[in-house]
Formats: sequence, structure tokens, C-alpha cells
Amino acid sequence: MGIRDDYQALMEKQLNEWKAQTDRFKAEAAQMEAHAKAQYEKNLEILHAKQAEAWENFYKLKGANESGWEQIKAHMDKAGREVKAAVERMTTIFKQ
Repeated sequence: MGIRDDYQALMEKQLNEWKAQTDRFKAEAAQMEAHAKAQYEKNLEILHAKQAEAWENFYKLKGANESGWEQIKAHMDKAGREVKAAVERMTTIFKQ
């Protein structure tokens, strides 16, 4: 083989290696997207559950009499902190 043939063979080999690497990157990216979507949906379900709990406590708070109001307020405060934490967690995770 001459220099030209050697060069072409070397370049063809390198191009095929780069193509294979690119295909691996593409496959990993597709998996990361699926993983990110699954993580997003899981965190969204948690957020919805925390919000539902907070709304439930809110309606109880609105209907509470004076003697039960403080106890329900404590539950409402806790539910509010949990919703806030879930929103912050989603914001942090998906900014990355």
C-alpha cells in the first residue's frame, strides 16, 4: 500500500471510531432524557400530593373553631413547608 492508501485506511478507521463514540453519546443522552423525565414525573407526583395535603389542611383551617384552630394551623404550617421544599427540590434538580 502507498501513503495515500494508508492514510485513507487510517482516516476511515478513525471516522468509524468517532461515529461509534457519537452513537454511544446519543444513546446515553436518550437514556438521560428518559431518566430525567421519570425523575421529573416522580417529583411532580410528590409535589401534587403535598399540595393536596396542604389544601386539605387549609380547608380544615378555614372551618376550624377557636379550640382546634391552633392544632390545625400547626398541620398547615408543616404542609406548607413540605410543599415549599418539594418546589425547591424540583427547581434545584431541573436547573442542573
